[in-house]
Amino acid sequence: MEAIIKNLKKDFNGKFSVKKKRPGIYQLYLPIYHEDGDMVDLFIRQNDNDNFELCDYGLTLQRLAYSYDIDTENKESILLKILSENNLSEHDGNICLETKTESLFSDIMHITQAFAKIGSMSYFKREVIENLFFEMLDDFVFDSLNDFHPKKDVLPIPDREDLEADYSFHPNGKPVYLFGVKDVAKARLATLSYQAYLLNDIKYHGWVVTENFEALPRKDKLRLTNSCDKQFTSLDEFKINARKFLEKERY
Repeated sequence: MEAIIKNLKKDFNGKFSVKKKRPGIYQLYLPIYHEDGDMVDLFIRQNDNDNFELCDYGLTLQRLAYSYDIDTENKESILLKILSENNLSEHDGNICLETKTESLFSDIMHITQAFAKIGSMSYFKREVIENLFFEMLDDFVFDSLNDFHPKKDVLPIPDREDLEADYSFHPNGKPVYLFGVKDVAKARLATLSYQAYLLNDIKYHGWVVTENFEALPRKDKLRLTNSCDKQFTSLDEFKINARKFLEKERY
């Protein structure tokens, strides 16, 4: 471990210190910071001669909890996505990355950047959730509803690309069309599309899942509700109930 610490001091141009916390566990003090200026917490322990584990012993999530609760399925999905994209594991709040001597410096930079991103969730939470709405919807549709034969970006009216539905399902002979709605513009497009499908005598069931139903203007909520057959007022509600309603469409 002494040789590793010596190399790290060199890699960080001397702007580095270490403190033994418990037998075999050392805390690394690095010039790497969270959004608010606090230093990122990082520990290292040696598993065998050339294998190490970098981890935070739960301090990243503990720090986040002071200002931001992971209290919904959407928020948990965002956290899990960050962990997955950065090849990190998590056990009882302890976020870890296995590393080797030759990749230790780059892995330290990698995991601390991931910790900083997790720690910043409270600052960009609204933007993150909105940006991931369609991605999370897409993942759920094709991971959990695949037996209903979903298709993406479908044209109920072949020559009207402007009236494209986000998804279609085929539980029986009549398709179910689904629009994901996270803003006023998409709410109006869904309303217009469903009205056009009716005018073209298309047989279908029209569904909508909104990112935040209450955020829509009152008139848009009314028009959207009147134009569709089934409305899910949040992504969480859709995840809980979509399968049940698709099963009903089989009969």
